[in-house]
Amino acid sequence: MKQTNASKEIFILALLLLPMAYLAIIWNYLPVTIPTDQDVLEQTEGRNAFLLLMIFLFVTNALIYALFRFIPRTTEDSPVQASVEQREFYRIRFMIHIYLAIFTCLLIFMARQGEPFAMERWAFVGVGLLIAAIGLYLWKLQQEPNHYVGVRTPWTLQSKEIWRETHRMAGTLWVSAGVVIMIAGFFLSLVTGVFLIFFAAIVLAALPYIYSFRLYNKDKG
Repeated sequence: MKQTNASKEIFILALLLLPMAYLAIIWNYLPVTIPTDQDVLEQTEGRNAFLLLMIFLFVTNALIYALFRFIPRTTEDSPVQASVEQREFYRIRFMIHIYLAIFTCLLIFMARQGEPFAMERWAFVGVGLLIAAIGLYLWKLQQEPNHYVGVRTPWTLQSKEIWRETHRMAGTLWVSAGVVIMIAGFFLSLVTGVFLIFFAAIVLAALPYIYSFRLYNKDKG
């Protein structure tokens, strides 16, 4: 059973490229200055700042695509089990990329209208919600190891207990990070927030991997 399906991958790539195409089409129609705060109307950002925010969202989307697409399976399942896991694999990917495509296009549309809106706050709240939702999904994956979705390290796939403990820890970590990012969006500047989220991405990817390794070595004494 192959891990990927060509038609489904093309659909996901189309979702990935949709906001970029939309921004390219309406770029010349964006206001030269974009109001960013309903309470302080004179506080505005130029199109370059908005472009930085869009690049950040596009890179986030691309990294999530790469995370799911290019991490290979490690073992073979039975045909029935592989089919079930592959459906779940694509279901979660569709949900994530549809959410990001709609959310990013909505931000572009709001900027095009020229109405005041706190774009940094919206962006960080949106990304934080996605991270928290993935954390809740990781909690759901505690029951049984699989080779398509989840924290698929050599150690989690060898032990149901390590899989369960790692996903409980990862779920808590991702939900907590999502909440922190949503709150931080009300206080941080765009550039600071972007660096915060990139740092958080490294931590969210690395800590569950390290944690599963430590659990494995602890079990081995």
